[in-house]
Amino acid sequence: MLRSRFVRAAEAVVLTAAAVLWATPSLAASSASMFDYLVHLSNILMLVSYSVRDILWLRWFAVAAALTNIPYFLVQETVLWPPVLWASVFTVINCFQIARIYAERRPVVLSADEQRLYDLAFSALRPREFLSLAMIGEWRDAAAGERLLTIGEPAARLCIAVSADVEFRSQDGRIGRLAPGQLLGTALVLSGGPSPVEASFVAPGRYIAWPLQSLRTFLDKRPDLRDALQRLANRDLARKIEQALAVR
Repeated sequence: MLRSRFVRAAEAVVLTAAAVLWATPSLAASSASMFDYLVHLSNILMLVSYSVRDILWLRWFAVAAALTNIPYFLVQETVLWPPVLWASVFTVINCFQIARIYAERRPVVLSADEQRLYDLAFSALRPREFLSLAMIGEWRDAAAGERLLTIGEPAARLCIAVSADVEFRSQDGRIGRLAPGQLLGTALVLSGGPSPVEASFVAPGRYIAWPLQSLRTFLDKRPDLRDALQRLANRDLARKIEQALAVR
């Protein structure tokens, strides 16, 4: 009730002031000169918006600058509706983008599998980037002996085991193992050739798989993430080479 009384009182004050300004030319002229300062304030706010680095603050200052200008356009003898309209349009656009930024900056909540995968292989990515990548993958449970690669067949997907080791075998016998968190089939994906080895789980486990076509389509839209994944793949390959040399 107190708030409604305050609103009604404020409305009465505004209406009274407007009536006085319209009735008294000298006061109207004085008021107009006061409103001129809003133009300067608006431009100062716009200058500040160009000086900040954070895009969120830039948009907030742009909104403040546009809203500060609107009263100046409204108090002219002939209301300047086009600038009012465009200032309103820019304000709405900036407010929409501000809402998007706040949504993107919300804390990311990962499932148990996603958190384990992030810790194992993708901690170099921002959590939201990782989540967008994980959402296009397919989570699957694997039985002991389930194959991820078959000799003579090309790799149709990129896989990472989250639990249980993956064993590699050639026609001559066992080659080695990959621990959870290591990329499986990277070289085959790049070359597109048939697999010279077989890869299968040594125990029941869980893994995520990205179909190549879906992954390529996703990364074509996210070149920044594609570059980050390329760096991760390079580090993963270097680690595998180090492990292979250590075994020898």
